[in-house]
Amino acid sequence: MSDPTDVGTGVNLFTAGEVRGTARWFHDTSDVLSIDDDDLEETVAFVNKGGMTFLSPILPDLKAIVCTAGSRESHLAILSRESDVPCVLGADLTGEIADGATVVLDLSDAETARIAVAAEVSA
Repeated sequence: MSDPTDVGTGVNLFTAGEVRGTARWFHDTSDVLSIDDDDLEETVAFVNKGGMTFLSPILPDLKAIVCTAGSRESHLAILSRESDVPCVLGADLTGEIADGATVVLDLSDAETARIAVAAEVSA
């Protein structure tokens, strides 16, 4: 894989260094109910505004979460801290993130998270 392409920033909930995983968008409760639990340990869940609460059943099993809304005091932030799951809130995504893409979260800064997509290298 080559260097990741930056696709956004957000509020870093807690310092966790670099987190790399597979992106998956969750739009509603049916997306959560249809997932195979075995798939979650490398999953970086992406959710839009209002999608915070329905992740609760799978949240402890996720690699990380990126949400386009929320703050350090939000429900999702509290659950993420309790479950020790890295979380980016209020994400401003400036590029595309497709399901299945390898994403790299730079969570080394205590305030600002950087979100990138790793470019796939052809064989």
